[in-house]
Amino acid sequence: MTSVPDISVVIPTHNRADRLPSLVKSLTSQTLGPDRFEVLVVDDCSPDETWDTLESLATEGVLQIRTMRTAGSSGGPATPRNLGWRASVAPIVAFLDDDCLPEPDWLRSGLEEMLAHPTWGVMQGCTIPPPGTDMANLSVWSVWRSITAPNPWFEGANIFYRRRALEETDGFNEDFATWGEDTELGWAVVDSGWERGFARGAVAIHEVEQRGWRHAARFAWRDRNVIQIAAAHPQFRHEAFWRPWAVHRRNVEVAVAIVGVTASFRWRPAALLALPYLWLRRPPIRKPGFFRTCAQIGAVDAARFAGNVRGSIANRIIVL
Repeated sequence: MTSVPDISVVIPTHNRADRLPSLVKSLTSQTLGPDRFEVLVVDDCSPDETWDTLESLATEGVLQIRTMRTAGSSGGPATPRNLGWRASVAPIVAFLDDDCLPEPDWLRSGLEEMLAHPTWGVMQGCTIPPPGTDMANLSVWSVWRSITAPNPWFEGANIFYRRRALEETDGFNEDFATWGEDTELGWAVVDSGWERGFARGAVAIHEVEQRGWRHAARFAWRDRNVIQIAAAHPQFRHEAFWRPWAVHRRNVEVAVAIVGVTASFRWRPAALLALPYLWLRRPPIRKPGFFRTCAQIGAVDAARFAGNVRGSIANRIIVL
């Protein structure tokens, strides 16, 4: 590449060797000319064939692909994203996750919006599940993203930043590693004086994955990061929380159920306080494994409650 590209695409990846060829193919199909963007794919020390696959893909096709590797597995996308954008050269940086496939106009639309709004430091793209997905019949533990309007979470799966904004805020908080690192950066950019935007034409398709209840429990425990973000960025708390003292309504239902069950050891009728939670959080009763799923949902919600308590104590605010 003989000149500075208009935009850099940074993709963190881990154990996704099987998906990388489709991802690179979707970038090759972009309507924005390949001479106008660079691609940096950062492997977070994957134990599978990810690195060999990247090396092979980088030598094929017309894209300018740079491959990088973290010094050690960081356990999340914050470190590889930072490594990628700091090595990039364009004035605008687009972050894309390795479980997303951008549509052909993704980069062109995103770049045009950022150029048309020079005061935007951060801009969310439109992220949708694969067309035709039967959302009603997905598993309780299905993972996907649907972002069709601006929201206060600034999900990193499909998002654009102005380089100056990244430099001013020092990028993603690597102490978070994963879960909340993208939200924290978005609000750091906004609170530093930049405006935010949304590009409906910058569409990426987010794959639907089945990750299980243990994965959900680990991320629920990390909800303590959300409390830390709320303490540092009050506007996030105002826009994202169900109430100033509760992230989600279900967190209140969990807290009431825990109080009821605990109090029932002295006064048995107090156990009735758990009924609203049991009713509202029950999985579809006709699906196989109903009781097993009930127990798993309870474990995940308990982990989230514990994470919120720990986050509240650490940040000296009360949030359920």
